[in-house]
Amino acid sequence: MSKKLAPAVPVKKNEEDKIMDVKTIKKIIGLCCVAFVVLLVIVWAVVGAVTAASVIDPKPRELVYTDGPAEIGMVYDFFQIKDFRGSDYIVGWWIPAQDGDGEYIDSEKTIIMSHNYQSNREMTEIDGLYLIEDLVHSGYNVMTFDYTGSGNSKGKNYTFGVQEHDELSLVIDYAVNEMKQKSIALMGFAFGSAPAITAGCEDERVSVIIADSPYLDLKSYLDKNISVWSQLPDFLFSSYVNALLPVFAGTELESSPLIAVSEASGKSFLFLHGEKDYIFPVENSETLARVAQESGNVAHYKVFEGVLHSAGFVYAEEEYVQTVLTFLSENFK
Repeated sequence: MSKKLAPAVPVKKNEEDKIMDVKTIKKIIGLCCVAFVVLLVIVWAVVGAVTAASVIDPKPRELVYTDGPAEIGMVYDFFQIKDFRGSDYIVGWWIPAQDGDGEYIDSEKTIIMSHNYQSNREMTEIDGLYLIEDLVHSGYNVMTFDYTGSGNSKGKNYTFGVQEHDELSLVIDYAVNEMKQKSIALMGFAFGSAPAITAGCEDERVSVIIADSPYLDLKSYLDKNISVWSQLPDFLFSSYVNALLPVFAGTELESSPLIAVSEASGKSFLFLHGEKDYIFPVENSETLARVAQESGNVAHYKVFEGVLHSAGFVYAEEEYVQTVLTFLSENFK
């Protein structure tokens, strides 16, 4: 009589299977975690790169006025200049000194405007054409233009005052050589005040510089405040976006109105600032005026109470115009 074999108890095999299953699950979880981290890094890198590119090369603001200055009763001419690269064009308006009826006033004094980031020659965000109207009716010619990548000018990139410095110098050349102007003043707004200061300080043909809401040093400002423009969390993206900005700009983003003013001589400066400027602190204008005076220049600054960033003309028009015209009458010879 044969013996019945007891069924094998697969305890050991089950334990091994369980161990293998746990290891497999851990491996899968690990791979998923790695993949998730890699995906996050890719998203972080792409978002940062796209943001840096859009900060440097924002969509140009379209011009509002179909017939430019003529729509508010000013006569004007169009001009076009090849930029310093020789491949793009700077376009703008020559608006001669004139009375309220559009009759020319003979003048060899020209004020060249330097617009802000994400703006254009109209400067509608500050009612720019109406400010220009006050200036031309007071006997000054005005040139206002689009930096490359802005308005209707060809090219791309706004570099917060770096390449704009060279473009503004070309417009100064045009005013002197083509329009035969003998006295040149520059008037810049916010980021546009930087090239007005730096180009004006080094050009002996420029005697007067008016800067509305200027910064002191571009690199220092961007290091601390790039999140204002990127709209991304500062601790996650700012260092990365700042590192990419020069790559997309094609140049180092270094511009220092403070150094330019400290090295200037024989200039007359007027610094304008809104008391409640949340972009560039009002103390910037006080500092620049003090340094300019210490360097032997004429320098004044005016603070407009309760006014936000670069909005002095909009919210304190009469006081703003009086301040500018008085300064020009005393210093723009």
